Amino acid sequence: MKKRIVLFALALVSAGIRADFSCPDGTNSACLDDGDSVCPASAKCVGADAVCLDERSCDSARGYICGSEYDAVLNDYEKVVGQYNQLLSENVALREGRLERKNCVINAATLRDAIKCVRSQP
Repeated sequence: MKKRIVLFALALVSAGIRADFSCPDGTNSACLDDGDSVCPASAKCVGADAVCLDERSCDSARGYICGSEYDAVLNDYEKVVGQYNQLLSENVALREGRLERKNCVINAATLRDAIKCVRSQP
C-alpha cells in the first residue's frame, strides 16, 4: 500500500513538473538558468556587478549610466580638455609673439629697423 501511495505521489509530482505554461500574445518563452534575468526590449539590462551612479544623478526618462560608460565619457572629456589646453597655450604664445613684434615696430627708430622686427621674429 505504501508503494502505491509513493508511486502515485511521484506520478503527480512528475506531471506537475512537466506542466505546460503559456506566454502572453506577442511574446516568446525562454529557458533561464539560475542567476539569469529578463529585461524587456525597451530597457537596458545591467549586470548585478555593474557600478552605477546614484539614481538622483540620472534622468528617469533616459535611464542610468554605468561605470564603464562613465569611464569612456570621462576619457573622451579628458582628451578634449587636453586638446583645449594645448590650443590655449599655442594661442598665448602667438599673442605674446605678436605683442613683441608690435612693441619692436613701435620702438624702431627707422623703417629698416621696423622691417627687421617683423621679418626676424617668427
